[in-house]
Amino acid sequence: MLRSMLAIASCTFASLCLADLQGQPLDKTCSMLNDTKLRAGQWTVYEDGREGCLSVVRPVSEGQPDGNEISFLAEGKGGVATRVKLILNVASSSGEDAAKRELVKATKRLSVRALGRSIPHAFDEAIMHGTPIKLEVGSGQATLGRTTPSKGSYVLSVIME
Repeated sequence: MLRSMLAIASCTFASLCLADLQGQPLDKTCSMLNDTKLRAGQWTVYEDGREGCLSVVRPVSEGQPDGNEISFLAEGKGGVATRVKLILNVASSSGEDAAKRELVKATKRLSVRALGRSIPHAFDEAIMHGTPIKLEVGSGQATLGRTTPSKGSYVLSVIME
């Protein structure tokens, strides 16, 4: 009897913990990463019809001007968030590993808060190797992309929808 009650309680709790990105209140979506110093401000409807919130771009390593920066944004329509994104600009190889570790840390927190589950270890490894990957996670999917805007630098983007 006690076991069945515990099983029911744990299933109920687990289903409540599964976050659906589209079900997040906008203020909560924009503040998902406040504890990582990626405060995204208020949800805004822009003149061109786009909607979302955006953090300031912050250096990965405080006090170390290596040019590596990270930012967070949420996008949506009709007052509903449909996508969250982390962007890591790697401009210097000297702080590259620290920058990737910062992206892994922020991605883990964002994944739990936006999709209800932590990203798998394979996603961590993909970030550390800078290799694109797309995986189903919790109530959605997580995608890692890589672009090279100029020689010697690149951008890693984590998108969750």
